[in-house]
Amino acid sequence: MRELSSHCLAVLRTWRLVVLHIVGNALLLTGAALWLLVPEEHVWQLVFAVVSALLVVFLFVWLHAGTLIYAADPAPEKLLAAFRPRVRSLAWLLFGVMILYACLWVVASWSDSLAQASGYLYSKAPSALRPIRGGSTYYQLGAYLLAILFWYVLPAMLLPWTAAKVTGRSFRQGLKALLNWRYWLGMAAAACVGVWLPQLLLQWKPGTGLSQETASIAIRLAVAYALATAAWLTTAGLLGYFVSGENAPQV
Repeated sequence: MRELSSHCLAVLRTWRLVVLHIVGNALLLTGAALWLLVPEEHVWQLVFAVVSALLVVFLFVWLHAGTLIYAADPAPEKLLAAFRPRVRSLAWLLFGVMILYACLWVVASWSDSLAQASGYLYSKAPSALRPIRGGSTYYQLGAYLLAILFWYVLPAMLLPWTAAKVTGRSFRQGLKALLNWRYWLGMAAAACVGVWLPQLLLQWKPGTGLSQETASIAIRLAVAYALATAAWLTTAGLLGYFVSGENAPQV
């Protein structure tokens, strides 16, 4: 466990990588938001929209493919080499992201029928199993389970395969991660830091005046962004530890 922690901390201690993610992800989010505002009245505007979309996608896969490659062997002197564009690594990351997005989209669509399913379960459940608060209890339980599936189970199941191929390993290395309890524990911790804590921060509303509320939301957004960045870099280190041939434990 100490070796695993040291490997993840080695990724977080690479300050150039941390700065790259803080700045790079902010630019990607800004670029994606601005892309939605591009008009489509003329041909040149359509061409610009397509080119800018491809550029944003390329920068996204380049940033995160390089991060996964570096996380497999987090030596500071290897940082620049890890971010050298590799067509196969970029293609595998794009493919993995598309698969993950498709699965997350399916799970997100289930929430549309959650209220109806909750009411049905409440109506069919024996009187002894019917909650006092009505079908809302089933709804809250279902929403909680969907959140775990969306933010923890699916990413934890699919990311090792993507990381293995991005770093040039076989799918077998991804399987080794899924069969190790330390991987699932680490992913749970990363999900708590990167998803649960930011949500708590953003839902917390201290202050009463406009200036206090403005300062509060700015600070909370900055802290939530820092937590999400740290959680992703820790996840990359976790994936790199288990998919790399040198560190992956035998099962």
